[in-house]
Amino acid sequence: MPSITQAKQEYEVRMNNAMSKYSKVLFVGMDNVTSQQVHDVRAALRGKAEFIMGKKTLQAKIVEKRALSKGANADAKKFYEQCEEHALLTGNSGLIFTNEEIPEIMAVLDKFRNKAPARVGAIAPCDVVVPAGNTGMEPTQTSFFQALNIATKIAKGTVEIIADKKVLTTGDRVDNSTAALLQKLNISPFFYQAEVLTVWDRGVLFNRDDLNMSDDLIEKFLVDGIANVGAMSMGAGIPTSATIAPMLVDGFKNLLGVSIATGYEFEEFDGKTIREAAINGTLAGPAASGAAPAAAAGGSAAPAAAAKVEEPEEEEDDDFGMGGLF
Repeated sequence: MPSITQAKQEYEVRMNNAMSKYSKVLFVGMDNVTSQQVHDVRAALRGKAEFIMGKKTLQAKIVEKRALSKGANADAKKFYEQCEEHALLTGNSGLIFTNEEIPEIMAVLDKFRNKAPARVGAIAPCDVVVPAGNTGMEPTQTSFFQALNIATKIAKGTVEIIADKKVLTTGDRVDNSTAALLQKLNISPFFYQAEVLTVWDRGVLFNRDDLNMSDDLIEKFLVDGIANVGAMSMGAGIPTSATIAPMLVDGFKNLLGVSIATGYEFEEFDGKTIREAAINGTLAGPAASGAAPAAAAGGSAAPAAAAKVEEPEEEEDDDFGMGGLF
């Protein structure tokens, strides 16, 4: 058998080869992950990535030695600095080296996701809800439900849960009563897998929230950003590619307002059409309304046309058929 020193040397060679060959490193959490899951993941990643487990102190020493060695490149130094700053090489985690797209690797990890019961002392990775309905348990078992404040009733000789009840919240520690109840109800609420925590991608570090961003979410951020820039530009009166069109429209509206107030005419929107638009409550140009340009006399025909609005004839007083009485 190789000595411990030789085994460490071989491990160091393997780590260095992986860091030289691949541009991306995935730091994956391995809590509650079985050895069979690790074996299956390694087999599925063969040809796409390399999955390396090991002591974090040894891995940290190899990364540090590589960064401080003579002729170390900038990426090696930055990778070591990020590992130290964010404590990446700590805890129960593994390293996946790859040149493939990150979602493709994450899809492989999601494929090997195991269901597990809630064990006493375990930290809940998700909310756990006991559904309403018949449990099939005998009435003598109601003490379990009472300990967790779960409303029940006896129906057809068995215990029935009246309404859904959340018994665990993400981050809670599983106690004896909850674990026993979930076991009796045959509920295995937890799922465990090799879960990506952080990704090093060619000099850039991404956390779990960054990895959850979709194209739709990025598009929404861009649209919101453009809207904010446009609003600031409009408020400051600074024309930009996003605001030049509405600023021109606002300027033209101001010209129309001045034209209506002063009777001044201009080619794009003559006085006659302005008056007609004001009367009709519309805002259409000469081409749209079919109106001819105003006469040389300053459009004096428009007021006359406006004055021709027929007024309703005054109705004669109605004496309700009683005129002959007086």
